[in-house]
This record gives sequence, C-alpha cells and structure tokens, in this order.
Amino acid sequence: MKKYDYILFDLDDTLIDNLENVRHAYKKMLEYVGVDYTEEGFKKWFLLDTQYWLDFGNKKIDVPLEYQTSQELFVKYVRSLRYMKYLEGKISLNDAFIINDIYLQALNEVVVPICGAYETLEYLHDKYKLVITTNGPTLAVEPKLRKINCLAFFDYIFSSDMTKKTVTKPNREYFWELQNFLNYYKNNRMLIVGDSLKTDIKGGMNAGIDSCWFNPRKEELPIEYSPTMVISNLQELTRKL
Repeated sequence: MKKYDYILFDLDDTLIDNLENVRHAYKKMLEYVGVDYTEEGFKKWFLLDTQYWLDFGNKKIDVPLEYQTSQELFVKYVRSLRYMKYLEGKISLNDAFIINDIYLQALNEVVVPICGAYETLEYLHDKYKLVITTNGPTLAVEPKLRKINCLAFFDYIFSSDMTKKTVTKPNREYFWELQNFLNYYKNNRMLIVGDSLKTDIKGGMNAGIDSCWFNPRKEELPIEYSPTMVISNLQELTRKL
C-alpha cells in the first residue's frame, strides 16, 4: 500500500529553473528604470531577493497600516518594497508598484524546466494528489506550469499570498492553512518535495510532515535538518514512491 496520498511540490528550483526566470524578470525591471544589466548587479538582486523573503517569513518586514486593510494591498506592498530596497530609494513607491507588475509578468515569459520534471510528474499524477506549494505569487504558477506542459498534472495550487496573513514556508501556519485549503489533515500521509532546506525541509519539520530534499548539487546535509529522504534527480522519486 502506498504511504502517501498528497505530494506537495515546491515550484522554483524544484520544477522550474528559477535562476534564468529571475534573470529575465530582473532585466525587464532594469529596462523600466533605465539601468544597464551587469552580472554583479544581478547577483546583488538575487541575494537581496532571497534574503528579503526569508526576512518576511521571520516577520522582519514592516507593513504600514494603510496597506493592511486588504489582502491585495498587503501583498502588493510586500512584493513592491524589495525594488525600493534594491534601488536604494531612487524610485517612488508608485514606481515600485509599476515595476512589480512588470516583474511578475516577466516571470511568465521565460520558463526553463528542471531536468526530469515532466517525466516524474507524468508518472506520479495518477497515483497521488499533486499540489504546488510555493511562496511565490499565485498568478505566476499556472503560466509557468503551462509552459513546461505540466499544469494538467496538478490537482491544487497553493501559495503564501492565498493565506490569511501571507505566511510563508517554513512557518507551520502556512501548512495549517494549506491543510484547511485541501480539507485534508493526515500529516503522515503527505510528503513535501523541495530544494530549499530553509523553507521546504524546515517547513516539513515544523509541521510534522515528511519531506524529500531535492539536492541536485549533492551538497552535504547540515546536521540541523532531517529530511525523510534525499534525491539528486527528480526521477528518483518514481523509484522511491
């Protein structure tokens, strides 16, 4: 008998090559502000963006009260503030809102799949309920999956911007809201698959849900993390499940 009913897949850097996706969106942002692209600038943005979402998950990002009156305003402000931080106050908040629209649209334009994503999902989708669980914007998920021909494999899509207070992985509240969304509460029958130790694997540990660390670079596992299983190629899942 199979051990799991639901397989919870992270999206970026698990099914999608997020680096090239972000690079394209970053270039579109620079076009708007009239700044030339450099690799050094992109590395700075990528590191800032990564840390920004970790800080947000740890509740270190302050949101003014006027942007807490609705979920839509809250998400818009949170996603836009990082452009102001990166450009160090050289743009207005209104400019940041415009850049956010440009950036999110660009995320849908260049989508590169992780090797083996299609084959793995094709094998799993009629055996398990497959769910996208991401911290990224909901509106970017379907276009990305459609471009790698994998949208039809998923039963549900769940993102942090669908939660009541925009909580993110690895917070256990994220997974509580996910279970409410699915109307399914058997932790021991769910498996999280993701590349990030800090969000996916730590999230599984926080929520009491089994996890699979996707580790294509074959990095050493730090002692503070305890995934249920480790894979270096997505298609290994078809042999483990």
